[in-house]
Amino acid sequence: MPRGRMTDVDHTGRFDKYREEKLHDPYITEKALKEPTICPVCSAIYHKKRWQFDKKMLAELKLSKKYTSQKCPADRKIEDNYPMGIINLSGSFVAEHRDELVNLIKSEERHALEKNPLEKIMSIKTTKDGIQVETTSETLALRIGRILTRAYKGKHEYSFSYGDKYVTIEWRRD
Repeated sequence: MPRGRMTDVDHTGRFDKYREEKLHDPYITEKALKEPTICPVCSAIYHKKRWQFDKKMLAELKLSKKYTSQKCPADRKIEDNYPMGIINLSGSFVAEHRDELVNLIKSEERHALEKNPLEKIMSIKTTKDGIQVETTSETLALRIGRILTRAYKGKHEYSFSYGDKYVTIEWRRD
């Protein structure tokens, strides 16, 4: 599906000015799932109309065997290779500090997963220019972009799509 771009011209760190209309995530349905539902890939539980991690509830449900099994939207996106956010890191700094940057990115994913199990990193790839990170949500991509800029400065540019929840972030430091 082609996605148009809208470049962020507000450099104050605010991204909600483009959120006036409701943006669409094709993997989130309006119809509620049967509760409880467990994702067979990550063990997230759909309960009270949201996905969550709860080890105690998971153990109880597995014992009772009274649950439905269905992949969560994040794991379906990973399976379909449908990222909602892409962060491209480039510059000589990236080559020199690759491991440190990847650790920071993975740490931010762990923090995001505590609040929302649908915010996952799909892939971290080495490119000829640096690193490319694909995420299952635009929110996680924005969090990673912000944390990179806070921690290491650098130059950044955010490009949003029209109509879809999708963002591309170009982050560079030489």
